[in-house]
Amino acid sequence: MALTQLTRRSRVLLLSLALADSWSTLSAADLTLTAPLPHQVVQRSSPAKGLLRITGELSEEVSGKDLAIEARLVGEKEATGWQRAGGSISGKRLSGSVEAPAGGWWTLEVRVTREGKELASGSVVKVGVGEVFVVAGQSNSANHGEEKQTPQTGLVASFDGKTWRLAEDPQPGASGNGGSFLPPLGDELARKLGVPIGYVACGIGATSVREWLPKGATFRHPPTIESRVEKRPDGLWMSKGDAYQTFLARMKPLGPRGFRAVLWHQGESDANQKDPTRTLPGDLYRKSLETILRESRREIGWEVPWFVAQASYHVPGDEGSDDIRAAQASLVRDGIALAGPDSDALKGDLRERNGQGVHFSGKGLREHGLKWAEAILPWIERQWTEPRKAAGGTEWSDFAQLPASHAIGWVGSNVSARDTKSWDGVLDEAKWGTPSPDQVVSRNWDWKISDEAWAAAVKEKGEGPREEVRFDLWLPEGIAVVKGMVVMSGHGSGESLFHRADLRALATELGLGLFKFTGNPMQRGFWPRSLLFDRLREFGARSGHAEIGDAPLFLYGHSNGTGFSGVFPSYEPELVWGWVSMRPGITFQVYQPGAAQVPGLVIFGEEDHFLARPSREENLAVVPALRKKHGALWNIAVEPKTGHGPGEKTWPLVFSFLRHTFAARVPADADPRKGPVKLKTPAPENGYLGENWESAKGGYQELTIAPFAGFSGDKSTTSWLVNAAYAADWQAFQRDGEISKADSTHPK
Repeated sequence: MALTQLTRRSRVLLLSLALADSWSTLSAADLTLTAPLPHQVVQRSSPAKGLLRITGELSEEVSGKDLAIEARLVGEKEATGWQRAGGSISGKRLSGSVEAPAGGWWTLEVRVTREGKELASGSVVKVGVGEVFVVAGQSNSANHGEEKQTPQTGLVASFDGKTWRLAEDPQPGASGNGGSFLPPLGDELARKLGVPIGYVACGIGATSVREWLPKGATFRHPPTIESRVEKRPDGLWMSKGDAYQTFLARMKPLGPRGFRAVLWHQGESDANQKDPTRTLPGDLYRKSLETILRESRREIGWEVPWFVAQASYHVPGDEGSDDIRAAQASLVRDGIALAGPDSDALKGDLRERNGQGVHFSGKGLREHGLKWAEAILPWIERQWTEPRKAAGGTEWSDFAQLPASHAIGWVGSNVSARDTKSWDGVLDEAKWGTPSPDQVVSRNWDWKISDEAWAAAVKEKGEGPREEVRFDLWLPEGIAVVKGMVVMSGHGSGESLFHRADLRALATELGLGLFKFTGNPMQRGFWPRSLLFDRLREFGARSGHAEIGDAPLFLYGHSNGTGFSGVFPSYEPELVWGWVSMRPGITFQVYQPGAAQVPGLVIFGEEDHFLARPSREENLAVVPALRKKHGALWNIAVEPKTGHGPGEKTWPLVFSFLRHTFAARVPADADPRKGPVKLKTPAPENGYLGENWESAKGGYQELTIAPFAGFSGDKSTTSWLVNAAYAADWQAFQRDGEISKADSTHPK
């Protein structure tokens, strides 16, 4: 398909700045979107959203500072706001991604801006976020039914490898020119789930399971049709691998978890063949299908679920093979596949030619689709909340639609007092001048808001639109008592941190659980705190570890996730043993006197653009100011030559801080099964002090550390370090940009 057919092309003015002489010239630019495609369905990643990957081509190259890709989705009754699409522009090519609400059809609008001015825009119509299935097998998975079917909802689409279209039979990519069960199945799923349904069909009529094997796989007897197999000189037969390669080629472009499941309907051409030597015994059928399943999972790089139907019916009088059916059922019994429908039970007028044929009648296709829906729907609903094994432990998830009134931004606009007098966070008036009233308000995040004040504001102003929040819990395998919880905002690096193997290994060693929340109503900070406590109690009940609700907490927030990790301890200092702000988006958020006695770590990236707002010096002065005015047990680390995101060398310092604050604050005999744990309060004089990083010098610095009593510098503003072991790690990090194994004092 030509690019001009993929999307409406919008010609707009491209403003090119002639920097040398400040003259401006006007030229036209086009943006043609090449992905997603019209009628494309993208697999959702949660009940309410999925990730749209965007690619496009500009007619002219664009360059300069502050180039941005922005996107929004417009539906018949609603639209999202413009949001940044993470990605890049290289020459004329554009790529990015954006979270999109589940549902459709949407019109995706994309624009390229520079310094807030639109340079080019384009759109693509009828994009959906829903459920996608790959369908394979033989004729009854393909287009050999007696009557062509048409989706009635208008929300079912098919992909032929190049383009998407409404899923009217025959389905592209599958054999035959008749009808299939896919339109009625798609309609039923769309009605029940409320999202579009997408198919990638690749069934081939009359194929044996032997023909679907990888190239070179051997077997003693050939199937009835030999075109996809060949005989070896030693007398064995082997698969040519053509069907298998086609199958892989249809799945791989969808990417890991880019579709929900494989729907497999096959078995008739292995059961009860006229030539008995062509019939495949059940044990060999099981072995062959398991090989296809396992090898295809390996080659596409993820454990895609498979639904396997009970399929061996031919005609009246030859209505099934117990041997093949038992083989298919054994894959389900052994947890290798999931149970599809028993299509052998669909007989009589549900089969073609008044019940005399092997394929389905129009009525039978519709019934077949409903039977598949009965197998699939309950399983899909369980996927969001069912416990799953993951990285040496078990994960649980849950989702909630929460209103905007919980978000810290809403609270700041609607509840916080415009207080210009009580805040003591003025850093250095002699150096930077007296802040204006507006500056004081914008810098003061020490709101002291009560739950009652928040509830009153919600009652008066309304709760605002709702949005999905995802919650995830991970617990180590076989843990007896959860002694503490590492709670992280999923904003920024929090999402990947939750899945890190080294954090999970540390959590296993210390007896900790991991908990993460992601979604705008919470991930940048939230009110009231009971939102977190209620969820922890719910997950405690589901996991069989009710002590989670009373376990002490360690908090992590990246960028504006500091609105959680930095603010929450100010309100609940007796429940938090430590917290981390990674590259704060707003450093003034950490100015929380109420959290001064909770050990904290603020990590900056030397080249992070947020560190320069309003200035590097002012941001670096926030923690020393709290040290001086409130004796805060906090420390700063500056990672040289890095930007807004942490790297692999950052995490050992975070984990060292977690480990040593846990040891310093959580009693060795703590047992949250008996109720909330009383944390130990560190004595400042028992810690270490570290010289603060100097902005003027920059880069890697050899910073002095010493026991509190022996430190010769200004004890009131330098970084407070919890013990000698952490101090050594902190010093190595500032000196070398990493903690080597030789430096680390951690147990190996």
